[in-house]
Amino acid sequence: MSEGSGNENAAGAEATAEAEATAEAEATAEAALMAEAVAVAYQSDDEVEVEAGSVEDQEVVGDQEEEPAEGEAEQQDEGEAEDADVDGDAMSVENAENESDSGGNPEETAAADRRQATKKELTQIIDKWEQQQTQNGYDPVPTLRSLAEIFEREKDVYRRKDPDPLDSRHPYRADPSCQYGLLLKLLFRKDTFMSKLLNDYLRENYFSRQNVSRSSLELNILACRLILEIMPGMETSAVFQTAEGDGTINRIYSWAEDSIEPLQSYATGLLAEAMEVSDIAINFRDQNIRLVPKMIKRLHMLLAISKSATPDVNNSMHNQSADNSAAGMLSWVACASNASAPQSPQHNGSGLAASSSQHGDASNMSILFENSRDAFPVSRYYKRMYIPLHPPTADTSQMLIMRFLTSLGEYQEFLAMAFENNVMQLIFGYLENLDRRDTCLAYEVLKYLASLLCHKKFALEFISHGGLELLLKVPRPSLATTGVSIAIYYLAYCEDAMERICSMQRPLISELVRYALWILGRCHDSSKCHATMFFSLSFQFKVILEEFDAQDGLRKLYNVISVLKILDPSHNDSDNDSDINEDVECASRQMVRHVCVALKRYMEAHFFYKYNSFLCQHNAASSSPSSTHYFNQNPTVAAKLTFDQLHDQIRTLQEHTSIRAHWQPVDQLMKLGGITMLLRIIAFSYDWVNSGRSETVRSALDVLSVCCIIPRVYVVLCERLLMLDKTTTSGFCSVLGAAAGEITSDAEVIKSALAVLCHCVCSPIIRKDSGTSLIKFGNSSRKNKANHKYAEELIERVWESVCSNNGIVVLLSLMQTKGPITDADCIRGMACRALAGLARSDRVRQIVSKLPLFAGGQLQTLMRDPILQEKRAEHVIFQKYALELLERVSGKTKPLNNPLDPSLSNMHKANVIAQTRIQYNKQQLYQLIFEHLESNGLSQTAQMLQREVGLPLQTPTTRSFHQSPFDYKTLPSGSSSLSRNRLRSRMQDVNAAIMGTELNRSFGEDSSPAGGASSSNVGDGVSIPNFGCLNTTQTPIKIRRTDRSSVSRSIQKQLMEPGGSSAGLPDDGQLHPKRITLNTIVTEYLTNQHSLCNNPVTTCPQFDLYEPHKCPDPKPSRLLSSNYNLTSRHARTQAGFNTTRFDRRYVHTHFSPWRSIRSADYEDLEFTCCDLVGKYIIVGTQQGDGRVFNMNDGVEQFFSNCHNFSVDAIKANRAGDLVITSSFWRTPTSILWSIADDEFKLKLRLPDVTYCEFSQTVQDRLLGTQNECATLFDINTGSKVASFTPTIPNLYTKNRATLCRTDELILSDGVLWDVRSGKEIHKFDKFNQCISGVFHPNCLEIIANTEVWDLRTFHLLQTVPVLDQRNCTFSPMHVIYGASLGADRDHDMETTTYDTSFNVLDAYDYSSIATIDVKRNINDLSVSANGSLIAVVEDYSGYESKQETYVKIYAVGVKKSERSEEEDDEEVPDSDEDGSDTGSENTFSLGPNFMGFPLLRNLNGSDNEGDGDLDEDDDDGDLLDTDDEMDDDDGSDNGDDEGDFEDVFEFFDRSSSDD
Repeated sequence: MSEGSGNENAAGAEATAEAEATAEAEATAEAALMAEAVAVAYQSDDEVEVEAGSVEDQEVVGDQEEEPAEGEAEQQDEGEAEDADVDGDAMSVENAENESDSGGNPEETAAADRRQATKKELTQIIDKWEQQQTQNGYDPVPTLRSLAEIFEREKDVYRRKDPDPLDSRHPYRADPSCQYGLLLKLLFRKDTFMSKLLNDYLRENYFSRQNVSRSSLELNILACRLILEIMPGMETSAVFQTAEGDGTINRIYSWAEDSIEPLQSYATGLLAEAMEVSDIAINFRDQNIRLVPKMIKRLHMLLAISKSATPDVNNSMHNQSADNSAAGMLSWVACASNASAPQSPQHNGSGLAASSSQHGDASNMSILFENSRDAFPVSRYYKRMYIPLHPPTADTSQMLIMRFLTSLGEYQEFLAMAFENNVMQLIFGYLENLDRRDTCLAYEVLKYLASLLCHKKFALEFISHGGLELLLKVPRPSLATTGVSIAIYYLAYCEDAMERICSMQRPLISELVRYALWILGRCHDSSKCHATMFFSLSFQFKVILEEFDAQDGLRKLYNVISVLKILDPSHNDSDNDSDINEDVECASRQMVRHVCVALKRYMEAHFFYKYNSFLCQHNAASSSPSSTHYFNQNPTVAAKLTFDQLHDQIRTLQEHTSIRAHWQPVDQLMKLGGITMLLRIIAFSYDWVNSGRSETVRSALDVLSVCCIIPRVYVVLCERLLMLDKTTTSGFCSVLGAAAGEITSDAEVIKSALAVLCHCVCSPIIRKDSGTSLIKFGNSSRKNKANHKYAEELIERVWESVCSNNGIVVLLSLMQTKGPITDADCIRGMACRALAGLARSDRVRQIVSKLPLFAGGQLQTLMRDPILQEKRAEHVIFQKYALELLERVSGKTKPLNNPLDPSLSNMHKANVIAQTRIQYNKQQLYQLIFEHLESNGLSQTAQMLQREVGLPLQTPTTRSFHQSPFDYKTLPSGSSSLSRNRLRSRMQDVNAAIMGTELNRSFGEDSSPAGGASSSNVGDGVSIPNFGCLNTTQTPIKIRRTDRSSVSRSIQKQLMEPGGSSAGLPDDGQLHPKRITLNTIVTEYLTNQHSLCNNPVTTCPQFDLYEPHKCPDPKPSRLLSSNYNLTSRHARTQAGFNTTRFDRRYVHTHFSPWRSIRSADYEDLEFTCCDLVGKYIIVGTQQGDGRVFNMNDGVEQFFSNCHNFSVDAIKANRAGDLVITSSFWRTPTSILWSIADDEFKLKLRLPDVTYCEFSQTVQDRLLGTQNECATLFDINTGSKVASFTPTIPNLYTKNRATLCRTDELILSDGVLWDVRSGKEIHKFDKFNQCISGVFHPNCLEIIANTEVWDLRTFHLLQTVPVLDQRNCTFSPMHVIYGASLGADRDHDMETTTYDTSFNVLDAYDYSSIATIDVKRNINDLSVSANGSLIAVVEDYSGYESKQETYVKIYAVGVKKSERSEEEDDEEVPDSDEDGSDTGSENTFSLGPNFMGFPLLRNLNGSDNEGDGDLDEDDDDGDLLDTDDEMDDDDGSDNGDDEGDFEDVFEFFDRSSSDD
């Protein structure tokens, strides 16, 4: 068939012959080079086993199945110069690149010329086809033959590079430098040709439809051959999508069932590809049922022919390999002398004759064997890399049949056929005595075997017939090793099969583990993945686990991912980015996923056996023989534990593990750097986008959870990790990020991360060190003290690391989570447990006690009901740890019996009541007893009592008219029960403490006979059953009423107490009930009255039994009423009291609009920010301008363009001659301007600085903010003075570095710095994502969003909820303005929410003074130097109106007039003449002594400022005019309105001296 190719392709004969001659010469040279290289590699079979383990760490993760020397000649000739072939769109560009790449090397030049000639030849053939295919009677056979030969030749080159046989990607994606993939891309662009190839050329009547009397057989054969050659680059589902409807697949079935060779084999190969599509396999189920037995029988016949070859042929092949050896016959000739394989019916002569006569195609198969003899001339060192499709050989036919059977092997309906047709014997026949030089057919057989091993029955049969021994005899390295990796994976998937394997002899198991570990280190990525999954499924079996450890398997498993570039930060340089493409990165991520899962199974299996050993030791002294027998057994398979069971056992093991413990799996993992690698995987997974990311992170976290049994792991979690961007982060930072849902929102990942945190922060400090301890360590007191100290230091380091990485805010947010709804209750419980463990730290406990979640009672709301009613068990756990957390925060360790209302205030109240000493008048008690006896007819007993105690003589009805709310005798029985129930329900938090304290007190009647008699009488009284009935209705526990224990209310409460510390407490209470006396009953009755008080006190006078008790309520402070009462304040001032604070609060409740500047008066202008300087206001605009306005008349003085984008912040110094502007948009930039001659002059440009401010004292420096970094610049020189970059940043989104009032401290990104030394002082905990914080003017506190921190102790002083997400602006009048500014919001207007009001707070105690609603969005707020004026940039954007901005100036302390309020409610009129003042007729101009003090004088200067410019009223800079000029503007004042400000004038005049 190949001899006539030149004659039929007449048009391109010369080019084709020239290319073929060049290819043959190169192939001969390459074969010689390869033979020499492979000869050295295969001199000994044992060389591979002797290689040191250290070499595995340095092996390249790719082509590792063959020896390094193999294929080097081909890669040098064909791989180095193919980089220019990646882009096949422009042929001219490729020509230029090939010329430049080839350089002066003759070999590279020849290879580049050959590739270029091949592409040119392909293009010419396709172009010729396009021109001639429309002609009538066109013959496409020569074209198809030429194309098939081209692709076979290039595919041969591609296969010699030993690609991953299981890699189903397009060859161009697998190897962008290969010519084969590039030619496939060029061919697939020809849609017309591909349509003809897949539809018309597969028709049996193609020529007859063209009115040509010719058979289409040759055309069909070439079409099938070409489709099979180009199939690796085609989408199978797309190829056979149309073929299913037009009958093409049915035609292929007929060819595969009965046709001549090679059409029958090629058709079988096409069916194998089609059956990969499950829909096609299901639709053609009947045809497959008919065809599968025939294919199996055909394999039997082909194998029988191979086995029937005489030994003489084998000897002649080895002696005269150059003459008559064929690479296609090595697979069956080499096995001819084998006699130990399972015999099949075709192995004898009669069977062969019967088979030949049955099929009637012996002559058809003879063609295959003839081609096998003439296929390849090889030497004895030749190693076949693949089975060619042309010329078709016996191996080709068997390979295609195997592929067809493999695609159907997983279907259950074909399993019976496999047993009926002796597939097991067939597979054994193929795998016996394999030649390592030719395992291509064995690879296909192993793939078919793997598809059958997914059936449990076949897997067990395979193991029982010695299949495992046969698998382990497959030579390595070879192509068949990849098939072995798939087979052992499917074996491990069947647990019953693995149990039988584990019961075999130990040497066989050892060899299995050795084989899998060899695959793990030296094969393709697909084989490594299968070997890794094999181990992950088989680690549960103890014998596999032991062999894995004995052969250093953990190191080899770790090395699989240690060499991956995606986990190595050093490979992230710019010059190495091209080495990792998208496919390699995706494959590496999948490898990481499989290894993490395997490590998880490895650690969990070790943990199971370790925990079982611990239980055996712990229960060795048990008296129960059944428990002893249970714990002494030696399990061989690790049980599968649930999430809760696993982590409960980890906590148990932590308690019994020494602080300096060692455990071999964890020790080896730490020695290899596995803990750090797992943390790096978690950190790097932020940027991964793949389907298995959640499983990867969860598995890594689960490994860390088990490793937390050994405390030394905590040190690794606290250390810093190097990230891909060269930054460092903490291990706990990655774990907290996973817990917060930043990596993925998968609930399982969140729970695994919380489990790691719980095991670390809740780790016991005092550990049990008994004889059952896991660790063999000395018990001397000196070592115990050292261990205890080390444990405290270690756990404190863990707490500090978690807090430094904002662990508190993460746990708080998880405690309030509501989703996912099915796991929210479990997540809440775990987060609460972690926070309770973290609260053992004094620092954390102090911070948590001030948060609204605890101080405001929010936690009690969460404790009431679960998120999902079906998850009540998880909610009970949450309640348990919430109570534990409340006890630690409040310092109260007494038991709480009402878990629904354990707020801090109620706990304090219960503690006060419990400490109160109850005293009462005994004579009143005797009088009540006397009346009770009289009412029951016991007159003599009553008179005796009256005489003995000396009761006054009185009528017994004197007390009957007293109706007290606590006198139950006069109320109905139902009301009595309800009232008593109400009293007792209010007292549930203190009953245990009352009974514990009162029983220890000695009263006379407790030990006297009278007291005993009284107690006995009371026990028989009527009121006692009411106590019992009440308690029985409150608890589901049934209590007997036959003895004193029936009225023991405290004992019943112990029974219903949740979460008791010891399981034996209820039994002890029942065995030793507390004695109930009349004194305890009266005391409890009075304590119930005391608990009803709103403000109980500890020291109380004697209780009156006849009158209800009530503690006095605190008197309201008269100072509060003085806040708004002018008369009261004036009177107190005359009396000598300081009322400045109340005056300030009164003044700052009134704000009157005084001047407005509208952006509508200027073309295309929008105001964004402003700053008040003297009588001028500097305004920044959206257009990047800086504009200066006069506040008196609203007239613009001058302006200048400062930025290309919007000005987001503008600030002037106190002198007014320097202005700093900042722009966040696009390229962040801050610019310092000097103002002179009514002009902005550039002084200093600070690129990449998002925000900048002046220093506070001398104002000769600038503090700039660059993300989390703060930089100090010198204004005069423009140089950088210092830079402050935190070690652990908080990463606030709106970080603004700021200086304290004395310029000694810097606060940036929540980190406090010392300016002089440049050292980091303290990192404040992060409780919000945006605002980093500012210094209070008193230099003693820091306000970060709602939290107020003490600079002296770094304690959280309080929280101010009204400041949530609001920027603080301080006034010199000791007032804080809080506003949510538009300049700090996102530029995405669709997601932006605005606030139209600002809050006014007292700077002393952060109490709210007023909330002012301006009815427009606030962009910025500025306060004048004396605090008398504030400027607000307001943004009004109506639904149908044009967006308009205002700069409105408010006068502080001035009430709005009626006209001003009306105009403020309405829209601004369009007919304003000046357009700059709203209601300016009834306002005033800004004079030099406005409100009684100079404009620039700082009223707060006497306290803290100490600035020297208080008296410099006339020399304040270029923006300030003289007093004469300011007096000229006073003519616009309205004299009637000035009378409204007389009281304000007096306040501001006085405040400058009082403050």
